[in-house]
Amino acid sequence: MIVRDINDVEATQVTESGASGTTIRWLLKRADGVPTFAMRYFVVQPGGSTPRHAHPWEHEIYIISGTCTAFCEGETRRVPQAHAIYIEPDAIHSFANEGNDDLIFLCMIPVQ
Repeated sequence: MIVRDINDVEATQVTESGASGTTIRWLLKRADGVPTFAMRYFVVQPGGSTPRHAHPWEHEIYIISGTCTAFCEGETRRVPQAHAIYIEPDAIHSFANEGNDDLIFLCMIPVQ
């Protein structure tokens, strides 16, 4: 069993082109011995976003707090806290915070 305090995991700035005001913490990953899914914790500041991008793996996302403006394949939806989002493999997607409070979400992907 792995038990991890989020405060023991360094938050790093997402620096990909098109990202702004976003940090990530890799809570569980392959290097920890996790064989299938990685768990990541994102904080998106008001006005911030992740870049629009696509890749060959799926995402499962859970909104902890704030409201996410989710873009996927030409569709944009506002997704409130306590909701989950599924992004298909190879879909162009991004997440933005158009609110006044931090957007916080978990994102699970296959381990890399």
